[in-house]
Amino acid sequence: MTSVQQFATDLVTGTALHQPTWDDPQALALVKARLQAAEPLVSPIDVARLREQLASAAAGEVTVIQAGDCAEDWSETTPGHIARKKELLDAIADTMERETGRPVLRVGRIAGQYAKPRSTDVETVAGVELPVFRGHMVNSPKPDAKLRTPDPWRMLTGYRAAYDTTRLLGWGTDTSRTSGTWTSHEMLLLDYELAMVRQQTDGGHLLTSTHWPWIGDRTRQVAGAHVDLLSALTNPVACKVGPTMTTGELLALCERLDPRRKPGRLTLISRMGAEAVLDRLPVLVSAVRAAGHPVVWLCDPMHGNTVRRTDGSKTRLVETVVREVQRFQNAVDSGNGVPGGLHLETTPEDVTECVDAEHHLDQPWTSYTSFCDPRLNPRQALTVAAAWRG
Repeated sequence: MTSVQQFATDLVTGTALHQPTWDDPQALALVKARLQAAEPLVSPIDVARLREQLASAAAGEVTVIQAGDCAEDWSETTPGHIARKKELLDAIADTMERETGRPVLRVGRIAGQYAKPRSTDVETVAGVELPVFRGHMVNSPKPDAKLRTPDPWRMLTGYRAAYDTTRLLGWGTDTSRTSGTWTSHEMLLLDYELAMVRQQTDGGHLLTSTHWPWIGDRTRQVAGAHVDLLSALTNPVACKVGPTMTTGELLALCERLDPRRKPGRLTLISRMGAEAVLDRLPVLVSAVRAAGHPVVWLCDPMHGNTVRRTDGSKTRLVETVVREVQRFQNAVDSGNGVPGGLHLETTPEDVTECVDAEHHLDQPWTSYTSFCDPRLNPRQALTVAAAWRG
């Protein structure tokens, strides 16, 4: 048994939700073995540097922008595409820096955002029922039953895409320099993530697939497999906090994910929705602070504000997104916490997936290319960033 297998057996014992069913166990075993032998995408030195910067964010000295695709597209793993994504992240950060007068930590939803939790196992495309698209690392978005079957070999393709993206961002073997853009993704697909864990010389376990993993509102169960893994890592970690989160659940999560109460260790990403954030968030912020956890509070104003257009497709109203950003800061302030920054779904392309206001809901699409949820285009992203006050 390898050290990774032993780690998984000993520490990750909870139920793993939102995982695909692989039809070929032999192929899965081969893929995991190759990933276990693969070159790490990040280094422990760089991860420690990020943790230090997040500690500064927890103290209110630095603002954080975490932004990028809902679901990354492998075809965009090119120098041109990555440069444009980085340019947008820099533009958002520059806007926030002007508003706050503080340095802005740049983090992409990038180099691994290839798996998505879905609310149903199937979807209907052109009248045909198909397995739902779960991200490029699991299956294809093409409306073909065979291509929609979960394929473990796609994890190797995903690793190579993440490797190329990480290097294009400037990360590599030279630890004397630091890229301006850190990597992050949702730590969802456990067969991939567990295979990318590496034991360090001090006995700790580093997730080498990304600098900064997070778990979503659907996989945050205190006794679940995702929390098991996240709690065992030396990386800084993050967890989404939705409107159904109770104070008891959140404090139990904080105890598991940040038992030593170390600045820079834990980030909590609020995704309450504009109508719930003022009512639900202050008591949670206050309770976490009273329990002694020096967390970073980020605002995800996207996921709690998804609505349907007149044709039934999903969108988000920029005016509502802005409203949640403003209310989030007031809510964290009233709970005596520190508003840390933003978590956005964005693209450098001039898409029309989100609309500015409610009266635009009946207008036809001109450009919708997201594989999952609607993203902000550059103009919209800068509008949201400008709503972040100092």
